[in-house]
Amino acid sequence: MALPTVLKRAVPKNVQSAVKSFLWPEYSPVPPPQKVIEFWVDVVSGCNLRCTACPVGMPEYTNSIGQKLTEMPIELFEKICLKAKADTNDNCRFGLYNWTEPTLHSRLHELIACAESHGVPCGISSNLNYDYDWSLLKPLRLWNFTITVSGFTQRTYQINHKGGRIEPVLANLIRISETLGDWECFQNIDVRYLVHKQNLHEVHLFKHFCDKLGIKFSPYHAYYMPIDKMFDGLETIPPELEYIYYSPQLVQQAIGDHRSQNCFMRESQVCLDHEGNFSVCCVQSPSAPSIANYLDTPYQVMQAKRYGSELCKKCTSTGINIFATYGMQEPPEIQQSIEKLLPVDLKDFR
Repeated sequence: MALPTVLKRAVPKNVQSAVKSFLWPEYSPVPPPQKVIEFWVDVVSGCNLRCTACPVGMPEYTNSIGQKLTEMPIELFEKICLKAKADTNDNCRFGLYNWTEPTLHSRLHELIACAESHGVPCGISSNLNYDYDWSLLKPLRLWNFTITVSGFTQRTYQINHKGGRIEPVLANLIRISETLGDWECFQNIDVRYLVHKQNLHEVHLFKHFCDKLGIKFSPYHAYYMPIDKMFDGLETIPPELEYIYYSPQLVQQAIGDHRSQNCFMRESQVCLDHEGNFSVCCVQSPSAPSIANYLDTPYQVMQAKRYGSELCKKCTSTGINIFATYGMQEPPEIQQSIEKLLPVDLKDFR
């Protein structure tokens, strides 16, 4: 049923629109946008570094990471791809990382190709301490390629990236620029410099290096991992993390009594280990027991288990979710309150 032509000519357009909304309230010419669901999938069981602010580098978090490297089989990965597509109505993308180093997987390029064949965009993150054959990525597409660094000299880099060496990082960046400089996804490569108290003097050095290579450079505040350390940080600063200025206490002071249920880490993100098991969120330690296997669990059941977890309740009640997400989902006044207390303005490095 449409409005009669005579009425169309006689009635103003704004009135026509109001009448149409009244008669056909379900009418919506443009469907509302939906959040892309990101699946962070650890495709190997280990990492080649033992970073200071990461549970992989903390002796108190006993787990299998690094003791024996196990790779996720392509067959399992493909099943996860297909279920993720079905669960999200084709509205998902993958990041092949969380606590581990994806370039250690001997068939990483095949995993990415598998996801591509099913229309699932893939991204990777790397510390660049492993000499990967970057030419394997050239026939493929990546929606992001994140490279994490924290210093330009070995003396500074090793403060946070414990067990790592800056020489192979810089050499790999040069190789990436030479090998992938004309790649269609080259602009999706992002060097993320984790800024802390003791590496401020080398931010501009690394930015200059990246500028010369034509690679994007983004500074980020370094922060505590895993969530257990965040909770500890509300009471006192762990001695080993004293070098990090972005602390739970600082954010707690900034937000006061403000609390929020906002958290994109549970709303639009799913984290799986190399066996396909899901956890509460990406900041939960890999040594913590997983909830269940993703392939065996309906999506809504999985989300209910995550939202209903004691960890989630403790996190939102203490405001740690605001700390862990940099306050990005909070009202402008809360974001500004956090920024005012920070001793470093990242805009100075951009």
